[in-house]
Amino acid sequence: MRSFETDENQVEKIEGMSIEYPYCLHQRNLTDIVIPWHWHEELELGYIESGASRIRTVNGEYIVHQGDGFFINSQVMDLKENAAPGSYTLEINNIFHPVFLSGHFKSRFETKYLDPLIKNRKIEVHLIRPGHRTSDRLLTNLRKLKELQEQPDAEFATRNLLSESWLLLLEDIQGQQPGDTAVKTESQDRLRSMIAYIHGHYQEKLTLAQIAGCAAVSEREALRCFRRHLQQTPVAYLTGFRLNQAKKLLAETELSVTEISFRCGFSDSAYMGKVFRKAFELTPQGYRKLRKQSL
Repeated sequence: MRSFETDENQVEKIEGMSIEYPYCLHQRNLTDIVIPWHWHEELELGYIESGASRIRTVNGEYIVHQGDGFFINSQVMDLKENAAPGSYTLEINNIFHPVFLSGHFKSRFETKYLDPLIKNRKIEVHLIRPGHRTSDRLLTNLRKLKELQEQPDAEFATRNLLSESWLLLLEDIQGQQPGDTAVKTESQDRLRSMIAYIHGHYQEKLTLAQIAGCAAVSEREALRCFRRHLQQTPVAYLTGFRLNQAKKLLAETELSVTEISFRCGFSDSAYMGKVFRKAFELTPQGYRKLRKQSL
């Protein structure tokens, strides 16, 4: 299972990605872990092997059921979570930099086949539903790509199959006329700045004034921005992020609840326990025990 990390700008640092080979396959268990708001230059083309996931962007929400595929465009700010609470949800995702298919800057592959989709900011997420010739072929390819990664010396075959899949994706999207839902750049930049600041400083004592200040806006504008696009306040988002980080530490480490509460920015373990139980109907210790039993 791949880990999830971001840099100081909240751009995801993708495990397994390298300049020499800008492609990797991630298998993510989304059962009870939220992939927080993030963005990156790389493209995502995957499917849900089990369960159902929810992909949220600033503009909308997309439910990806078992057997469905999805495409997430470059630099799209998104969040992923389990859309079927209580069920096991597994995402299989091919993540690759555009250069993996384009070869080099301003190549014909880039300008003719990649740029028209990557630069179309109206297309943030495209769902791939089975039941049509093109989408069925594309979903078959995505399953083959997973199998291919289990074989040695699969680099060329991976690029060839992914190139074929890209053409199928273009065909699957063709004819659709997405609405003009692009977020104003200024608003999105402000939101990104504040989210990046929260993710970089969640271990500290943060105030609304500090969150707003990082984007050079008033507290009122910060509240308006979060409510408009994320339907919650900055402080509620901060608390949710801290809780998600606490869940990861409870599941993946043997740290005490007191140490975890300190690392996640809560004032003390009693307060974290109260907030945790309200959010998940479990104590931190109960959640850790449940995760161990499920392994």
